Amino acid sequence: MLYPILVEYYVWFSILLLGVTWFARQAKPATRTNLMYGYGMIASLGFVLGLDWVSGVIFGLLVLELGRLLKAWLDKKESQLKK
Repeated sequence: MLYPILVEYYVWFSILLLGVTWFARQAKPATRTNLMYGYGMIASLGFVLGLDWVSGVIFGLLVLELGRLLKAWLDKKESQLKK
C-alpha cells in the first residue's frame, strides 16, 4: 500500500528530502552540500532511468533525516531535565 504512494509522489518526496536536509544540516555546511548533491543525484538518476525502487530509498533517507532531528531534540530535552 505504501509503495504506490511512494512512486506516485516520488518527486515531492525528493524535494522534501532536500528541504529537510537543508534545514537539518545547517551546523556543517560542507556536509550539507555533499549530502544535497548526493541526494539530488540519487533522485534524478532514479527518475530519469525510471527506477521505481529508488522512491523507497528516498523515503528511507527522509525518515533517517527526520529521525536524526528527533533524536537531537530528545537529547536536548533530556539534558534540560537533568539540570
